[in-house]
Amino acid sequence: MQKLLFILIFAFAFQGAFSQKDPEAKKILDRISVQSRADYPIRVSFEYIYEDLMNKQTSTESGTLILEGKKFRLSIGESIIYCDGITLWNHLGSANEVYLSDAEEVGGDDEFFISNPSDLFTFYQEGFKYRLAGEIEYKGRTYAEIDIFPEDLDKNYHTVKLLIHKKDHRLYSAEAFGKHGANHTIILTDYRRKVETDDRTFIFDPEEHPGVEVVDTRL
Repeated sequence: MQKLLFILIFAFAFQGAFSQKDPEAKKILDRISVQSRADYPIRVSFEYIYEDLMNKQTSTESGTLILEGKKFRLSIGESIIYCDGITLWNHLGSANEVYLSDAEEVGGDDEFFISNPSDLFTFYQEGFKYRLAGEIEYKGRTYAEIDIFPEDLDKNYHTVKLLIHKKDHRLYSAEAFGKHGANHTIILTDYRRKVETDDRTFIFDPEEHPGVEVVDTRL
């Protein structure tokens, strides 16, 4: 009986520890969010790693992202995704097809960052709990480690782990741990601020792609 009581007390204490939004973690996260907005437009290069633990498979792709608020241009694999904040174009170069959808419908648990890169620096602000897990040393640098937990238990992932460089307070990596053995990791390999953009940066122009098939999924 005493053993059972101890287990119950420990379980409630453990749950309570993660029911809060750690103010120290929030300070770091807010600083990244504010800094990224001050740096707009930004261009980041990254490595995207998808790990399927069930089938023991791992794939890695390189990509680039130009980001300015809700506008973005994401290049990864054979796809270039344009978003002007209203409309999203997913251009598949090898098939010469472009798929149109509403930007507000962008998002999905399965693809994490890839599904909505505009939230990379701000996703924690609604619907998440977080804590500062500590510091780690990696490749001669010190990083703050922050664990983020979705309040919606129906999410396909249970934890997002961020590594943030202690010196310049920039995001180094984000890793989402899936409930069914599917993990997604983004490692930022380059970060450039105040890059040159114009309206065409975030809009797909079919005239530049002769013969492209336009598939409008909004209909």
